[in-house]
Amino acid sequence: MSQEMPKGPITRGDIFSSWWRWLFFSHANYNWERYQGTGFAHAMTPIIRKLYKNPEDIKAALKRHLVFFNTEPDTGGVIHGMVIALEEQRAMGNTDIDDETITNVKIGLMGPFAGLGDTLKQGIWFPVFQSIGIGIALAGAGSLLGPLVFFIASGLYTFAFGWWVYYQGYVQGQALVTNLLQTGLLDDVRTGASVLGATVLGALGAQFVTVSTGINWTVVTGAGADAVTETFSLQSQLFDALFPSLLPLATILFTIWLLRRGTSPISVILYLFGITLASVLIEAWSRLVVTDPNQNVFALFSGPGLPTIIGMVLLAIGAFWAGSRANAMNQAMRFVVGFVVVAVVFAFLSVGRSEPLQLLAHF
Repeated sequence: MSQEMPKGPITRGDIFSSWWRWLFFSHANYNWERYQGTGFAHAMTPIIRKLYKNPEDIKAALKRHLVFFNTEPDTGGVIHGMVIALEEQRAMGNTDIDDETITNVKIGLMGPFAGLGDTLKQGIWFPVFQSIGIGIALAGAGSLLGPLVFFIASGLYTFAFGWWVYYQGYVQGQALVTNLLQTGLLDDVRTGASVLGATVLGALGAQFVTVSTGINWTVVTGAGADAVTETFSLQSQLFDALFPSLLPLATILFTIWLLRRGTSPISVILYLFGITLASVLIEAWSRLVVTDPNQNVFALFSGPGLPTIIGMVLLAIGAFWAGSRANAMNQAMRFVVGFVVVAVVFAFLSVGRSEPLQLLAHF
């Protein structure tokens, strides 16, 4: 392999155009499925148009960058620069750079740079700018110079620092890619980035996925005056004792299994919503029936709680039904219609009665 990689077609202006899009649209269409994924893809559009002319190649590149992505927008811009360098080398014929390599670099770096960026911006510089601005405003008896100083300082940080990091990511990333291709270490980097990405996603799952159960059992030992009543907590006395965070892990693995089977993310969300409602019903049955040995098993399905139970059952069924549809629009329309029907039935059964709402709040 030659000592120097050929210079690519990407110019400073192309990178600036990409950064300008990222600056204003990093959180556009921010959603639970992809977070900043669409913002990332939009920022890559001038690069993709410059590198690829075949419509199929353009579609593939855009699809490649529509995956989940989330980082601090300013400091995290270094990732974009590195990805631009990778895309440039890929478009120039370097077959060692595939979709997996680019995706793993993004996933592996977004977490560390998010932590670094949040620390710099929200933990250091912006509080300093705010302190200076507040101090000026107080010293000047409400002077507008205080907020003006904060506005200018924060703007300079976002624009100047953000652009510098974005461009340096490309420059240094280009040198890094060249070095990796020359030394043959790209496979090691690909593996390391994959492991780092899996670790980051695992840590995010452990931190943000919260699943627990409030199911308890009443256990009576002895008889007569010697009878002792104890409550057994399924969560604290079984799951937490055997494997803390077992339910969150099971939820994550179940979600991964659904996605690998080709289930759409919208269907996964609807399935999880239905499971949640079904779990609430099970917990309600546990509280109203199992914890009271004298409670009739059919008491849950009569009395003031009936409208709530009917509504939740129908809503859970509607979620599973909508999730089974292949078309996203059909999913949304079916679920909305089902939700409206459930709301009408619930309102009709609850006219003049506050007990169903109180019971729902209790659950």
